[in-house]
Amino acid sequence: MLLSDLKSYIDDYLDVREFSDPSLNGLQVEGFKECTCIATAATASLETIDAAVEEGVDTLIVHHGLFWKGQLMPVVGAFKDRLNSLLEANINLLAYHLPLDAHLSVGNNRYLCDVLGLSDIDYIVPGRPQSIAMQGILTEPMTVKEIAEHLSDSLDTRVQVLGDCDEQLLISDIAVCSGSGSFLVDENMKPSFHALVTGDVKEQTYHFAKESGSPVFVIGHHASEQGGIKRLGDHLSRHFDIEHRHLHFSIEKAAKIYDKSSI
Repeated sequence: MLLSDLKSYIDDYLDVREFSDPSLNGLQVEGFKECTCIATAATASLETIDAAVEEGVDTLIVHHGLFWKGQLMPVVGAFKDRLNSLLEANINLLAYHLPLDAHLSVGNNRYLCDVLGLSDIDYIVPGRPQSIAMQGILTEPMTVKEIAEHLSDSLDTRVQVLGDCDEQLLISDIAVCSGSGSFLVDENMKPSFHALVTGDVKEQTYHFAKESGSPVFVIGHHASEQGGIKRLGDHLSRHFDIEHRHLHFSIEKAAKIYDKSSI
């Protein structure tokens, strides 16, 4: 299929025009005119791009691209290496940020809702996709410990729980926000949900989680944004009958941890 047709379809499917976004959503680097094999990944890192080249794909679709609105930077260092790798292989790069987080079927937040088994799913501002985050109800209440263990197993990541709460505390109403969603607690001392699942947080989030009584499950930014882009790739593969390969690198588990016990 033509690159232009693929881009137009994704733009419409994710309703890109309805979002105000710092990302340059859509086509970021042009390569092959024809698309026969796509790869998806969370971030257009050099590791990702090199893996896409090795896989022999013609199109790479990511959540975090290379270009952001208002960005002005020289093409040097790591940025130059990423761009060179794409251009030398003639690979297309498409990126979709907030529209992918918010999509009600394939989005990152819907994926996290499904991992948790939530029902009655809606946006944090009901009926408004531009509010990005979602909220839902557990079919059966789970303890803080059970939720943390389930997220760790399902997403292959380390999970931190912020807030001064009993690990046997039962939770039923959960908000999810992939990436950096701590604002849902930081800016709301009386949240409507029992707990928040998000990628990363600010320093003040621990204090607000403790004081509001709403535990925050921190699963890692990268781990929180694998599901949506893979689901988008799977959808495109079925819809257009093209090959799809998801490129996943477990950043949270790959990181070296140093504390008193390891010194």
